Amino acid sequence: MTGQLEVELGTGFADDDVAVYLDGTEVWRRGGVTTNYSVGLADVVRIPAAAAGTLEVRVRDKARSRRIEPGAHRLRVDLDPSGAPRMGDAPEGPVF
Repeated sequence: MTGQLEVELGTGFADDDVAVYLDGTEVWRRGGVTTNYSVGLADVVRIPAAAAGTLEVRVRDKARSRRIEPGAHRLRVDLDPSGAPRMGDAPEGPVF
């Protein structure tokens, strides 16, 4: 979708507090984030007017960041078995 960045919060979330920052400014926060394994998602964070910058996701006292280039539209964050976030390109297909 033009003009926004979608960050899919995928697998591994279990009643977590999640915060998303863009260039150090908090743009989204929610508690109780839990993966719905029937669709493989916990939530979708939509950040309007996404531009270049550094996106950071914090969960379980751990964080992962990634440089966002202009025109980026979708990323996916999953938690590994230790609870650390992994961030990468979202797979093709619809976002629920």
